[in-house]
Amino acid sequence: MTTYSHRITYDRAALCAALGISERVFDNARKKLEAEGFPKRLPGLARWSRAAIDAWVAANGDTETMRSILVGPEPQTPSGSAHTNYLLAKYSEAS
Repeated sequence: MTTYSHRITYDRAALCAALGISERVFDNARKKLEAEGFPKRLPGLARWSRAAIDAWVAANGDTETMRSILVGPEPQTPSGSAHTNYLLAKYSEAS
C-alpha cells in the first residue's frame, strides 16, 4: 500500500534505485555526499525527501542551485538604493 508519505519520500532502497547505485555503495559514500550537500534523511524518519533528492540531482550536487530549485531565487535588493544607503549610514554611525 502506497501512502502519501511514500509518494513524496524515498526509503533507502528506492533512493538507491533512483540514483542507480547499490545500497552498499550508498552506505559507503553517504557521509561524504552529505558533507558536500546531499540531502540528509528527514528528521525522525528513515526516508529522504523526493523533492530534495530530485533538486540535488538536477543541480548536479550544487547546493546553491539546489536551494534555488526548492525555494526559488533570493529576493534582490537594488544596490545603491536609498534604503540601502540609509542602512549603511546607520551602520557606520553605530560603529
